[in-house]
Amino acid sequence: MLYWIICFLVLVILALTAVCLLLRNKLKQTRRNLKELIKENDNQQSNPQATNGDVYFKVDRDFNITFINESGADVLGYTPQKLLGKPVFGTLIEDKLAQREAMSATLNKMSKHQSTINTQIVLLRGDGQKQLMLCRQRPLLNEILECDGISFLCKDISEARAWQENLSQFQERDIFTNTLNEATILDRFEHDFQLAKRYNRPFSCVVVELRDIYDFISKGIDFETADKMLKVVSDVCFANLTPNANIGRVDKTKIFMVLNGTEREKARAIAFKVLDEAVSAIKTLRVDEYNAQMMVITYTNRRNFSDSYDGMLARIRRHIKTSLKHREYGVVSSDDRGNVLEQR
Repeated sequence: MLYWIICFLVLVILALTAVCLLLRNKLKQTRRNLKELIKENDNQQSNPQATNGDVYFKVDRDFNITFINESGADVLGYTPQKLLGKPVFGTLIEDKLAQREAMSATLNKMSKHQSTINTQIVLLRGDGQKQLMLCRQRPLLNEILECDGISFLCKDISEARAWQENLSQFQERDIFTNTLNEATILDRFEHDFQLAKRYNRPFSCVVVELRDIYDFISKGIDFETADKMLKVVSDVCFANLTPNANIGRVDKTKIFMVLNGTEREKARAIAFKVLDEAVSAIKTLRVDEYNAQMMVITYTNRRNFSDSYDGMLARIRRHIKTSLKHREYGVVSSDDRGNVLEQR
């Protein structure tokens, strides 16, 4: 029995020794990391030219500015002397409750973990304008490794963000017709439908289907003329858009006109106007008037509170499918059945 007790105690001692060694190594690593942070902060303060072109500044625990590099101050339209000792809120950062709470949370996190935080921040310029920055925030440590404040190294990304927004807009476009691409227009369609339903606003849609005339031109003339036809018809649709409307190409040959705030009668008038102008535009491509009319234009609106986006889209597709099947060209909807080219 004594033998087993001794074995157990030996195992406990070995385990405690292993834990102590692990904790000791962790402590050494933590001290090394903290010393590196202090050294880097000291180097940045003594060599501000290392951040030349960027904005580098420091705040204490009360969020007063204790340092800013000269080039960074100049970028923002200040002099360092004008900023030193000033509260960062209302000077370089907007003085709002949300900003104060976020900064306090950052300071508390750094005090506990001595961690580096990368985020985006909006800095106030001397002329009152705002400048978006990518910011690296690090703790300022004193000689006993306590957090005494925060250092900010900020890089201007406003231009990069503008390029990103332009790229996003470019990616949403159908390059050929300059309308929205299929995924984007259908997303806008659903989004705008839901808003109209929520606030009980008028909402309509006009769709131009060019499948048959596209096939006729591509086989009878050439593909280049058929592509030009898509472009000239989309230009006609652009010219007849209502304010705050969206336009895009779906299924290659459908032009969707999503008309926010538009009553059904207005949509009907737009459909007939687009038909007249589209036929005239297509005739300029050496297509005779009879064949230039080989298009289906349908319109519909949000009917009532029980109507849905899926239901509205289904009506559009049903009208077009039926008309193409029977070769009924012109404006077709639940108001007008058959070939309405001769009914106007």
